[in-house]
Amino acid sequence: MHDHALKPRWGLIDIVIVYAGAVLFTLFAGRGLAQIISDPMTLFVAGALLQFLIITGLVLLFTLYINQARAADLGIKKPSGQQLLVYGVLGGAVLMVLMMLLGIPIALLQPEVQPQLFEQMLRGAGQDSSFLILLFLGVVTAPISEELFYRGMIYPFFRGYLGPSWAAILAGLVFGLAHWDLWRTIPLAVGGALLCVLYQRTGNLWVTIVAHGTWNGLMSLLVYYNFLV
Repeated sequence: MHDHALKPRWGLIDIVIVYAGAVLFTLFAGRGLAQIISDPMTLFVAGALLQFLIITGLVLLFTLYINQARAADLGIKKPSGQQLLVYGVLGGAVLMVLMMLLGIPIALLQPEVQPQLFEQMLRGAGQDSSFLILLFLGVVTAPISEELFYRGMIYPFFRGYLGPSWAAILAGLVFGLAHWDLWRTIPLAVGGALLCVLYQRTGNLWVTIVAHGTWNGLMSLLVYYNFLV
């Protein structure tokens, strides 16, 4: 558990720089990759791995190196097995079910809403090897980089000024908006806020990484095997 009265060593300017840097680096590097990679699947995988390296690197640079924070300040510490199982695996499964329920009104109000790019790649993955690579991105790399930034860096900053509840709501909203998907902003914001709750309950980033990975992994399996249309 964290004391929400304590503010982290990093500030809003650091968060803005990390986000802007990640967007700009990914954008320009992605354009370079597009010039040398023609296969859409290969381009997507390369872009996702690049984004993982950029976000993870920038977060660690601005928290641990520039601001001299400890890894524990980000929630990077050894979790218990019970935390990983109850809050990580089971929590992630509950999140997945909740996201499916929140997706029902969207499907009714906007049946023609376009799937996210990751979902498009899953539906187009005709080989098991391609699916396994996408599954790795969804279960491992994306949760690590996103949890480092949104739960490890953003949530503690908001919590230091607003307390846990409002910080979870605001950090969740930022998480939803950052996906640039108008129709899915609210469900993603709810999921992001609940991940903040898991982080607050355990004080451990590995728990939210597992929960996020479980959420993504179960959803990927449902999409790939056409249980979701």
